[in-house]
Amino acid sequence: MTRPFGDLPLPNVISNSRIKEVCRFLFCDSNTVGEIELFDAGYFSFMETTLWNRKTGRKIAYRQLQPPGFMRLPGNLENSTMSCRTRSRYVRILTRFSKHILHADFDFLGSDLRPPCEGRLDMDLALPGVAELSSLIPYGVKRRCLISYQLTGPVSGWIHTGYDDHPLENAVGFFDIRKAYFALRTKYSKLVGLGEHSGRVCSFQLGNSVYHDDYTYNDNVLFLDGRVVPLPPVRITRPEGVTGPWIIQDTESMVDLIFTPVSDSSRKLSAFVVRTDYHTVYGFFDGVLLTPSGERVVLKAYPGIGKKILLRV
Repeated sequence: MTRPFGDLPLPNVISNSRIKEVCRFLFCDSNTVGEIELFDAGYFSFMETTLWNRKTGRKIAYRQLQPPGFMRLPGNLENSTMSCRTRSRYVRILTRFSKHILHADFDFLGSDLRPPCEGRLDMDLALPGVAELSSLIPYGVKRRCLISYQLTGPVSGWIHTGYDDHPLENAVGFFDIRKAYFALRTKYSKLVGLGEHSGRVCSFQLGNSVYHDDYTYNDNVLFLDGRVVPLPPVRITRPEGVTGPWIIQDTESMVDLIFTPVSDSSRKLSAFVVRTDYHTVYGFFDGVLLTPSGERVVLKAYPGIGKKILLRV
């Protein structure tokens, strides 16, 4: 933004220092559901990878804090690499869109608290069921904006967690990268469902606005068998707290879902001037999504991951 402060003669470098970046890659098959997240605040970076065994409910989480400059999210995804590299934690996400490839791999050393873990995940963007959405979301009241890119499709590969070693079968992935201006105190919730519905790739993302003054625009979306279906703004309520049912509804009768948590991976992070209260929740969706054409997508025990975030910068 050339004049982010209106008529005040202040440089945009001050405003740009408020930009935060996050990249997420989620994957799910009949055995495992997991998420790789890379977060960059400019003056520090953070990686978290969480895996759940869907049959036993066992959870393992790997986290790594990094100093400034060690992790940057790209502005162009045509040929890019995003990574976190330390002696005990290694994560990499590559986008080779010119070759129709998105690749992710990770390798974590074990400890007394968690086993070693490694995996390789590949999304072939030339396969049926792949869909993408790019969004620019203005926050009119705050004179700020958010950009996001979302991509879903079939995933192949393998995962070894120390207690479970298996190839991915009928897996679906969801890639989400976004950059946004965050307020000094930001609170928001996001939900992603992913899997196969009636033999079709079906993924969706639902979230509330970063700024509660701006409900006009959003990047809520349903990806259904290669189709992109925009969804209206939603309201997410948790009458029984984070570990109780999450109720997701809109005013246009297109979204009526309940998200039932199975396992909560929570953390409180204090790094430099940043304070976060962060919940990554694995659970199931039940309810109905309605497309503009009138098609009903009925979900029963549909896997997904929810996030509840409080960020103070």
